[in-house]
Amino acid sequence: MSLEKNVQKMLLENPDPAKIGRGLIFVLLKTLLTPASFFRTKSEKRLNLVLYDYARKFFRNPERAVFTSLFAPIELVHAFNLLPFSLEIFAAVAAIMNLAPELLARAEKQWLSTDFCSFHRVYMQLATGGLLPKPAFLLATSHTCDGTFKSFFQVSDHLSSPFVFLNTPYHRDREGVRYLARQIKEAVKRIEDITGSALKSEDLEKVFHFSNEARLVFQDINDLKGSGSPLMYGEEALVFILVFGNLVGTRAGLSLFEAYRKELLSRQERGFDRIKGKKRILWLHLKPFFPSALMTYLERELGAVVVAEEINSVYWDNLNIRDPWVSLAEKLLSNYWVGGIEKRLGYIRRTIEEYHIDGVIHFSHWGCRQSNGGVRLIKDTVQEYGIPFLNLDGDCIDARNFSEAQYITRLEGFMEILG
Repeated sequence: MSLEKNVQKMLLENPDPAKIGRGLIFVLLKTLLTPASFFRTKSEKRLNLVLYDYARKFFRNPERAVFTSLFAPIELVHAFNLLPFSLEIFAAVAAIMNLAPELLARAEKQWLSTDFCSFHRVYMQLATGGLLPKPAFLLATSHTCDGTFKSFFQVSDHLSSPFVFLNTPYHRDREGVRYLARQIKEAVKRIEDITGSALKSEDLEKVFHFSNEARLVFQDINDLKGSGSPLMYGEEALVFILVFGNLVGTRAGLSLFEAYRKELLSRQERGFDRIKGKKRILWLHLKPFFPSALMTYLERELGAVVVAEEINSVYWDNLNIRDPWVSLAEKLLSNYWVGGIEKRLGYIRRTIEEYHIDGVIHFSHWGCRQSNGGVRLIKDTVQEYGIPFLNLDGDCIDARNFSEAQYITRLEGFMEILG
């Protein structure tokens, strides 16, 4: 039996937070020890080391652990010197480790509908099945997923851990910003009560500084990736969500982005030409996290390269320490998936024009209604530019109904249209 199979067996048969922690660390080490190829970078290896260190701290210090939703204001958590970890990212890690099929089967035996997002079903099993440490509290927002409140409430109730929830309004207007800012202020007071520690203004200012600097650096990374000759694969860039979901607002997150920017600038200066893809792709939504050759085949065999990823877009302005709650509220409400679809369509138009996009692919994750519901309008918008659009229906976590051959056939047809 392979080492990976032994890890899976150990985790599923003997639920223990310490063991799932070692399993997560195993996945990161496995990546570190993978034989290097031309597209493996020092920055990518550094990413794995940073995540290794962060995961180790998270599992060894459950009193500082906080479960968060993907777009929660983690700056608040870091300002209290706590350790946020997105439950959605735990679900992605479970898919990487091939744990998801068994966890999903367990969820179905508990009558969790298969229409319910697989991210939620998997992380509910991880958290309620004893595979994750009991957190100090949970922090979530109502965007972008309707199921977040329900699943976080169930986890909170099962673990008897406090649940801090922010109800994100539909509109980013004056009233909406004030409404959310009041909730954030109340959330800070609640966290102070839970932890027994008062929020220090100097700690919040430091976190805002790191967050703002990371925002600027990451925008540079997006421009370097998207505006000229390809400098890295989109498959590599889609792992940045691991940093956005956990490390924004920290020195480690900032230094990691700075390392990526430095490496991309170095590639640009020396005329990096190892990525042969000529057709420039905008990738919307996420990708399958379970082992799959889908994006590898697209970018290394079919002559395409993903130069922009929706999930990596910088949609918010700098945070303002002089008005922190309003500033955080504006950041949350700037998300393209909050409110009407016009914001998302605006991002797509700007990206097509600025990064000279040749084609657009939308991965429609089953159960992700807030994304999939706009596919027809997105297709119409893309076709205004006379470029092809491909909608791939699938699941980011559940590999049980994944037919790689069918997806490859669709990608090949898409590339034929691109010419």
